[in-house]
Amino acid sequence: MGKQTVLIVDSDHSIRQWLRETIKCQPYPFVFWECCNGLEAEKYINALQPDLVFMAVKLPGKSGFEVMESVEYQPSVIFTSIATQDAAQAFEHQAIDYLIKPLTAERVKLALQRFDHWRGAVHKKNTASEPPISYPVRILAEKGQRLTSIPINKITHLKADKDYTWIHMLNGESYLSTTGIGQLERKLNPQCFIRIHRSYIVNINHIQELYRDISKLFVSLPNAIEINVGRNYLPVIKELIF
Repeated sequence: MGKQTVLIVDSDHSIRQWLRETIKCQPYPFVFWECCNGLEAEKYINALQPDLVFMAVKLPGKSGFEVMESVEYQPSVIFTSIATQDAAQAFEHQAIDYLIKPLTAERVKLALQRFDHWRGAVHKKNTASEPPISYPVRILAEKGQRLTSIPINKITHLKADKDYTWIHMLNGESYLSTTGIGQLERKLNPQCFIRIHRSYIVNINHIQELYRDISKLFVSLPNAIEINVGRNYLPVIKELIF
């Protein structure tokens, strides 16, 4: 299992801390994130897109089940609860496992093994049945009455403008696309383009600096462009910091 991200969601700090330390004792090199309520969990899951979520069923704001029903990104999830009656509903949400509190190290170890086996089975199925995803190296963008071929790697960032999207280039030129930023995001290689704000996608190959101004984090790009990183997207940027 390679380096992956795990999000721990529980209103009890001691449980979050115990889970983190217990998982660290297993041979899985996870990167850890935590939050304490359902509203935060929804934001973190959509922004961080974790590989695995340990999430309590009962949470302030939204229950664990409500979180899974509302998120755009669907991670692998292991639910935790003080009761047994929610187990059936947990597996309706495609849970990897369902742990009853008080949690034990042996039970967490078994849940991680199930996640490991599930990941291996999915990877084997995908590599056997699906060709690798390919992303375009050039796109056609509208400029006046013409369509211009532009190289993807020269795009510095994209900015939403209502239902349209501005595509900004390294040479300072820009093109207005009639496609929304959400649709464009799905067509771009996620290894190069990341969402840092609901209105902005940036090419990480052109990030020059990160800096903090009072309480906000900014990304600096060529052509004197500075973009405020949205609070919900901070985990994505932090993943780039070594």
